[in-house]
Amino acid sequence: MRSLLDFIIRHSYVFLFILLETLALVLLFGFNDRQKEAFLTSANSLSGTLYEWRSNVGSYFSLRRENAVLADENSRLRSMLYELADSQSVNTARSMSSEGVIAARVIDNSVRKDDNYITIDKGSRDGVSKGMGVYSPLGVVGVVMVAGKRYSVVLPVLNGRTSISSKIKGSDSFGFLEWNGGDPYKALLRDVPYHSTVNVGDTIVTTGFSSVFPENIPVGTVSEVERLSNGYTLKITVNLAVDMSDLGWVYVHSITADPEIEGMYQQILQ
Repeated sequence: MRSLLDFIIRHSYVFLFILLETLALVLLFGFNDRQKEAFLTSANSLSGTLYEWRSNVGSYFSLRRENAVLADENSRLRSMLYELADSQSVNTARSMSSEGVIAARVIDNSVRKDDNYITIDKGSRDGVSKGMGVYSPLGVVGVVMVAGKRYSVVLPVLNGRTSISSKIKGSDSFGFLEWNGGDPYKALLRDVPYHSTVNVGDTIVTTGFSSVFPENIPVGTVSEVERLSNGYTLKITVNLAVDMSDLGWVYVHSITADPEIEGMYQQILQ
């Protein structure tokens, strides 16, 4: 014990330096939004490579589950193709075209923070850019916030800055999906018109109003409907379709829209 104390005393200046350096980094990244965002995004090559290596190890032990997800996805894709053939909808077929989809693997993820982030293994060299929508075989995941050369960071549904245009399936009533922290399996659909017919169990999907997401990508199901006292809108609690803690492969929607519309959406993200 005495030897340990002697060692600490002899190197006290080194330990003091490390302590002060750690404190400085905490203050820098904890109270400055730009630095914090740059640190948390993990879009740089070194962090991305480390996350990818860790993800490769984890993926090896989850092949059975991944295969089950892929089989389920193939089944639903076949159903969609049949529906597209029946409806002969050219616009819908284009929005789901493989030319507008980039497959990516999630290599880092968080769900328990106030502001969560996801890192994927595709970047600008693969055609990914800021503002593109990201979804999994089960539904909406989030929007690309930063696109590095090899990796990108996604602002998921479980982030207070995310707002996704969503509607009640089979209806023209729509609102904006937001997450205020807390339960990682629920979010709120706000600004839905007061007169809208909404029932517990109804399906919530994307509106397709912009190029961010194709229309009718699942968002979740209604679990609670509250009529706000302002008499104009509803607040709807939604059980999210995607378990954000269990993400493997995702899709980036890369179809571009009118530059003016895209520019306005980029301003919202900033």
